[in-house]
Amino acid sequence: MPWDNHFLNSLDPKDMARLEPGLSEVGMERNQLLDEAGRPVSFVYLPRDCILSVLTVMEDGGLVESRTIGREGGYGLLHAIGSPISYERTICQVGGRAWRATLPALREAADASAALREAIVRHAQASLLQAAQSTACNSLHRAEQRLCRWLLLTQDRLGGDILPLTQEHLAIMLGVQRTTVTAVASQLQARGLIAYSRGRIRVLDRPALEHCACECYAAIQRGVAMMLSDRLRH
Repeated sequence: MPWDNHFLNSLDPKDMARLEPGLSEVGMERNQLLDEAGRPVSFVYLPRDCILSVLTVMEDGGLVESRTIGREGGYGLLHAIGSPISYERTICQVGGRAWRATLPALREAADASAALREAIVRHAQASLLQAAQSTACNSLHRAEQRLCRWLLLTQDRLGGDILPLTQEHLAIMLGVQRTTVTAVASQLQARGLIAYSRGRIRVLDRPALEHCACECYAAIQRGVAMMLSDRLRH
């Protein structure tokens, strides 16, 4: 069956047979809280058409997004074979569907398969690469470039032109005020790259978005492809 998730699709039939009995499909709603910093992680989530947002929470309540997770990977993979404690807040940014498994179920399957453990580590590394690149991007590049990068990554994960992103989420993603989001989105709309309305963005000119984005979008794409490439297994 089509799993609509890169991690699950990458597994060989024996590993999938070990994991499949513990998988269930769940609906995910926008802003649904999955885990909180300092608490044990209970489930692994493998998005099909939803997007998860991993947030660092500051003492004053401020939020900064470190990475997003879509159908290219999953949340909780590394927790299943390491520490189960979450050090970030994880919410559903774009609602949809996901596969869910308990940490013990994935850990048991991973204990029986070196190939499955390798797949877990590879996909976790790909997610951390995105976080590292995003940290550099937020420090060095303009808000307009960063917004274009996030729009491109979001479109890649959803596979359509309509991106259900609110001003609140965009501000957290970029680490800026909502007024900055409004100003930057309005500029992109005036140039014909996007159509922007409350809670929704339509991508009108993807090549122009790619041209406007900073180097980080391409760097993330190259890095993830390299980490998940079968050619690097031997």
